[in-house]
Amino acid sequence: MNRSLQQSLRLLLSAILVMVLVPQANSRSRPRGWLVIDSPVDGARVYVDGRLVGKTPFKRPLKLRPGKHRLKATKAGFGTFKTEFRIRRGRRTEISVDLLPVSGLLKVTANIDAAEVYIDNKLAGRTPLIKNVVVGKHDIMVMREGYNDYVSEIVVEAGQRHFVEAVLTPFQDLSPEVKAIAEQQKQKQKLLEQLGDRLAEKPLPPAEQQPAAAPWYQDWWRKWWFWTAAGVVLATAVVIPVAVTAGSSQANLNAHPPAATIQLQLRQP
Repeated sequence: MNRSLQQSLRLLLSAILVMVLVPQANSRSRPRGWLVIDSPVDGARVYVDGRLVGKTPFKRPLKLRPGKHRLKATKAGFGTFKTEFRIRRGRRTEISVDLLPVSGLLKVTANIDAAEVYIDNKLAGRTPLIKNVVVGKHDIMVMREGYNDYVSEIVVEAGQRHFVEAVLTPFQDLSPEVKAIAEQQKQKQKLLEQLGDRLAEKPLPPAEQQPAAAPWYQDWWRKWWFWTAAGVVLATAVVIPVAVTAGSSQANLNAHPPAATIQLQLRQP
């Protein structure tokens, strides 16, 4: 009985070994190909058929089954590299992964920790800050409550490192006189704003329509200019005949002098 049991166990173990080892032997005997990956950029993640296979550089070729495959490589600050390739049995396939930089590395430090860092008017973090920034010109502002703002401008180059060291200076204490003047200005500004709000709330009364002006010739006998013109015409009608009469009388006197004057002239020797 014991012998038969032992034989049964041996047969069972043999069957298990055959089931495990035969597929492995078949898989090892299947033909494979090799993929050689070369890249000038270290630390790039490489995916084959959507599966992460490692980071550049690769010390050994990758074993892949024959057929068509897809490769993708990514790294922060660089554009994504994608390509398709084919593996042939027993042959090596070489691919050069050329990652082009699209950003540069920016490091911002300050003499005050936890100061806010704004890149192009957008909050990017707090000091010390290390961030990949798109190539081009950017405005950098570092600020902290109680300190003067630090403003700078940088030009980020692809694949390069850039450093900004901000020095924040504290606000100067204001004198009581300056504080009083500032408070008065605030009160005036507040009153002006309140007055403006009140005026904006009250609607303006509708504008009254002015009556249309009467034409100049209407009621002409009541106008001052009519009576002035009439007076001028009347005066002219009276003065001119009188002047003409006086002129003619003087001419007659000059033409016919008095008789007494003539007699005196005759008596002279």
